[in-house]
Amino acid sequence: MDSQIVIYSWIFMGLFILMMLFFGWIGLRKTKTADDFATARSSYSPVVIALVIAAGISSGSTFMGMPGLAYSIGTPSLWYPLLYPIATVIGMLFVAKVIKKYGDEFGTRTIPEFIGERYNSEFLRIALTIISILLIFYVISQFVAAATMFQTMMGIDYGLGLIITAVVIGIYVFMGGSHSDIITDTVQGILMLLVALTVFICFAMGIGVNGGFSGMMQAISTAKPEGNFNQLFLPGDKTYGSFWLVGLLFIAHLPFAIQPHLGNKFMAVKEGKDIRKLIMYCTAFATILPLMALGGMLGIAVIGSDAAIHPDQIIPVLFSEIFPPIIAAFLAVAVLSAVMSTSDGLVVSLSQLLANDLYRKTIVPRINISKERAERNELLISRYSTVLILVAAVLLAWSPPESLSIFLWIGIGGIMAATAGPILLGGLWERATKKAAIASLLVGTSVYWIVYLPFGFNFSNPFGASGIGVIVGLVVMYVVTILTTNSSSGNVEKNRFSDSSNTKVLNRKV
Repeated sequence: MDSQIVIYSWIFMGLFILMMLFFGWIGLRKTKTADDFATARSSYSPVVIALVIAAGISSGSTFMGMPGLAYSIGTPSLWYPLLYPIATVIGMLFVAKVIKKYGDEFGTRTIPEFIGERYNSEFLRIALTIISILLIFYVISQFVAAATMFQTMMGIDYGLGLIITAVVIGIYVFMGGSHSDIITDTVQGILMLLVALTVFICFAMGIGVNGGFSGMMQAISTAKPEGNFNQLFLPGDKTYGSFWLVGLLFIAHLPFAIQPHLGNKFMAVKEGKDIRKLIMYCTAFATILPLMALGGMLGIAVIGSDAAIHPDQIIPVLFSEIFPPIIAAFLAVAVLSAVMSTSDGLVVSLSQLLANDLYRKTIVPRINISKERAERNELLISRYSTVLILVAAVLLAWSPPESLSIFLWIGIGGIMAATAGPILLGGLWERATKKAAIASLLVGTSVYWIVYLPFGFNFSNPFGASGIGVIVGLVVMYVVTILTTNSSSGNVEKNRFSDSSNTKVLNRKV
């Protein structure tokens, strides 16, 4: 890497870290209670939360993994960035208003708590809490992306890059929890939009290639004929090999917005009436950010398809090739912000699995402890568990996986399959029952692992496995609800939310 790029990268990185720590201090001043740490409830405008959610959706996978896939296999991989924002926003239409309204009325702080209260089931809350621990795979993939950026742009050891990432995120999350997460992610989201639009303009103009756009298209066809823009699918590929496989990728992302680190962001919007604006803004932001994948296609033309680099390094290498050192360094640090924008939210969510879902909701009701002391303990657990999570992530990320986009889905695919029925369908359907939710969660996540692991199907595509799990989970939710209720005779299972004396919480209009 050019020595000037390394110098500028260190300068921008130093400024970026100082800015994140300053925002962490602001978050600390806003965080007085465990609920503040967990949700930052009703504190921010819809445009801010839309930036935060879009940044959280578009993680290191979007900014490094997807360009890496495009660089590796070409056009067929672009189905991923094309479809996942659409599916994610559709899922938000089903659940965002419901989660916000439940959170405001009943004080739910996490998605496992939401699902437990929705069906009046401690089993569902604890089961989803355990399943949500799989988010550690997501954290690992973000840390790998961050360390790869440090290694490529700044010339430091991969392991040291992991440690720097963990220390910076750990400090500002420890201080301000969700407030720090939201404030930092807002700025990071703006930087990410800038980078994505820059990559799109470079692709549209064929920057760095003789002949501009037409020259770029010709270079891609020559270097990777099996992955040029005339090829929609990649025969034999387990993710992009056919229309139905791509369809499963779309279905798998329908519950994406209700992951624990994204679903709790709906509670931070100031008012329930702002949800419409939130979804509108999020649609725009979430559509722009995946344009990063086009950088992988441009990389084929500029760098060549046989360069001695890891595919996930294509974006920083491309920047160093087509931009002056100072701009390349700035854009590379902005890419790093994409990684941190997801990592911090994941760390907060994982800390709440321990502090809220296990301690506050499971242990506290069974012990003799004052409300004030329980609140103090919960805030301490929230903060200090972040240290344990970050140490575990660094240790598990020490040997990087082959593909970030695939690796992160090992964990979240199971969460998608588990939550599709109980939340995506059950969020709007008042008739949905506890029995159906339990059956859907257990069957959906079991089907995902059976399909994903080589037991009978030998189907090693986590997107496809998750898509199948989501379909099965939705079907089970519907069928078991129909079999266990009789709406015509009034035999509809009641739950805390449907029995609210103040208002009918379940509102089918978003």
